[in-house]
Amino acid sequence: PYRPALFASAGIAPGRGLATVMELTHGLGGSAVVRGDADEGGKSIWVTLPLRRGLR
Repeated sequence: PYRPALFASAGIAPGRGLATVMELTHGLGGSAVVRGDADEGGKSIWVTLPLRRGLR
């Protein structure tokens, strides 16, 4: 499967979905990684966000 670079400019990679995910994730102080599936049939995007106390 196609695994775009996480920090590629929107003009280089097709689609804008991953760029949107990265912008939101970084804006919230998190990180993201694109990982291939074990059978090479797809990909997963792992997003990690910080926990904040006092939010409701």
